[in-house]
Amino acid sequence: MAVTLEPDTDLNSVAHLRLDFGDLNLFSPDAIVTLRDRVESVPDDVSVLTIGPDTDDGVGGLTAGLKLDEVKDYSVSEARAMLTNLYELMQGVRNLDAVTVCRCGEYALGGGLELAMSCDFRVATEDAALGLPEIDAGLVTGIQGGLLVRLVGLQAAKEIVYTGEPVSGLEAEELGLVNRAVAPEAYDETVADLVETLASKSPRIIQWQTQVFRALRSNGVESGIDHSLETIAACFDTYDQQEAMAAFLENREPEFQGR
Repeated sequence: MAVTLEPDTDLNSVAHLRLDFGDLNLFSPDAIVTLRDRVESVPDDVSVLTIGPDTDDGVGGLTAGLKLDEVKDYSVSEARAMLTNLYELMQGVRNLDAVTVCRCGEYALGGGLELAMSCDFRVATEDAALGLPEIDAGLVTGIQGGLLVRLVGLQAAKEIVYTGEPVSGLEAEELGLVNRAVAPEAYDETVADLVETLASKSPRIIQWQTQVFRALRSNGVESGIDHSLETIAACFDTYDQQEAMAAFLENREPEFQGR
């Protein structure tokens, strides 16, 4: 069982969180804690973070969900503690001052899909299996149910949850559940292109934009707008704002500090 966090070798302010939990990357209670703690250790200077499987054998998948054989006999208090850790993991991802790109790959099921929904971007293969099969394991879905409704709408969310049946990557793209669904042979390049595009932006502005989205999420529209106005104003008179505007007007690529 391992979770590694490594800076990108070519792109500044980019880091990669890789999961290796064995067969199907199943989440054991210990794996959840390990991943939660590693998310909390992401350095403040990271503006783009990818989350996905650690594999050298093809695309692979994020995770097929909870390791049921380790939790099936849990008491209510034990289950509550485990679910709290899972919730804290997902909130930790959502609260990062970084744009998060989830490499769903060939599958993201149960808690894996909920983790993916906690990210800003999701990329999967066309034939990926993406779903919430909790109902077939005698559980309800709820940790990120609100995000699911926002992403795909109430009726599609109900079908995914009540049937427990996964949708393909292509279906997920049509629903708005993932941003990209591509052929396996184009998967790595698609993720790399997206990350490179995000990395080309000002790290400072990326992080501030993340804070704006979080304020809109947490504080409601009106107070979120107030926070947005202050953050936008704070961008002015910074090197990154001046360089970005100058580059835009001069039709060239900007060169941000630290690159």
